[in-house]
Amino acid sequence: MKYPHVAITLIILWLCTTLMIFKNNSINVSYFLIVALIGTIIISLIGFRPPKIH
Repeated sequence: MKYPHVAITLIILWLCTTLMIFKNNSINVSYFLIVALIGTIIISLIGFRPPKIH
């Protein structure tokens, strides 16, 4: 795997989101999923960027 730190970060993000949804029944699930999706996109754009070769 070329970018293990990014993959681990994404796994932790989604596991924490899942745990928060299961532990708190009075939250808006759609809000948490949208926040996790936006976070995933941002982390992916930053983390999976190819290295610059000079």
